[in-house]
Parts: sequence; C-alpha cells; structure tokens
Amino acid sequence: LSKMLGVNIFAYDYTGYGLATDQGDPSEDYCFADISAAFSYLTSVLQIPPSSIILYGRSLGSGPSCYLAARTADEGNAVGGLILHAPFLSVYRIVLESGCTLPGDRFPNVDFAPNIRCPVLFIHGTKDSIVPFNHSERLLATVLEPYRADPVFIKGMGHNNVHASVRPLFIDRLRKYLDRHVVPNVRAERSSSMGGNGNKYDTRRTKNLARLVAR
Repeated sequence: LSKMLGVNIFAYDYTGYGLATDQGDPSEDYCFADISAAFSYLTSVLQIPPSSIILYGRSLGSGPSCYLAARTADEGNAVGGLILHAPFLSVYRIVLESGCTLPGDRFPNVDFAPNIRCPVLFIHGTKDSIVPFNHSERLLATVLEPYRADPVFIKGMGHNNVHASVRPLFIDRLRKYLDRHVVPNVRAERSSSMGGNGNKYDTRRTKNLARLVAR
C-alpha cells in the first residue's frame, strides 16, 4: 500500500494489544494517549507537519482517529486528512440506538466529527454485520460539508476484509482522495514555508506523506 500510494506508513499497537499487551489493560484513555504519543513523535521528533499526516482509523481505530482529528483542529493545527474505514457513531450505538451519548459510552465519534477541519473519507461495506453501514452514512452527515470527500461505500463488502475484486477500486479511490484533497495543501504549505514564514517543521521531510494508521 505504501508503494502503491507513494506514502510512508507509521503503525502502532494500542496499550493492551499486540506488542503492547504487557503495557496495561485496554481502555479509551490509553487509546487516546497512544495516538497522541504517536502524533507527537511524528511532529516533534521527525518534524513532519500535521498537514502531511493522514489518520487512517478502521473500526475501533476510528475512535482515536476522530479524537485526534478534532483535537488538532481545536488547537489550530489540523492534520492533513482523515480516512475512516467501517467507523461507528459510538460504542453503545452499535447495539443500542440511544439518540444521545449516554454516560459510560466510549469513543463518541459522532460528537467529535463536527469539530474536524480536514478532508474526511469514509469507507464502508454495505454488508457489514458488525458495525452497521448506516453509521458511516450518519457520521458523514455530521462532518461539515467543505470537509466531506466522496465516500467509498462498497456493495456487498463485510467488516473484516476488502474483497480482492474491489481492491483496485479501493486503491484508486484512496489515490484520488490524496491527489484531490491532501497533496495540494501539502504543496501549498511547503511553498509558503520556503518563502520564509518561519515554519518550525523540516520541509525536507514532507516529500512523502506520512499516514498514521490506527488499527
């Protein structure tokens, strides 16, 4: 995928999962802390501008990704893009249509989405039996219109895989999203920083986009 799209990919494990199993028990707070630490490493250590970072959150990963996209927007340093693959409105709403965020609910993406200020691409299969397809449709409606990219709703696709038959479409739509919504902004920022506006990031590192993948 990195070679096909011409991007760098940064992936990590959540606390309590994978290589981080011994770091603590899984929790919403840890997930938010983990993606914040990854983002801080990319921007502070590697000196990659937020506008060159695209968050990719699939299923559970949509929670931390929506959180960080909204937080960076609130801080005036929005990320360059957000890709949500099979996202949910919130954890409780997967099994119970509450109509609001109830006490104890987790990852309330529907509450974060209106505050996001970067292009958002939704990907969802119409036959998803774990996270209902309409969650993406409803989340898309909560994103401010200027930041809505054309969604990729794939007929017959389920939750846990991208069928081989639709992979070319999948890659093509990701490429178009990058070319149309992200790359122009990265180039504009690079040109501006070369003009001597005191950008604190190393523009030599923005040749390739970095994708922060939350899985």
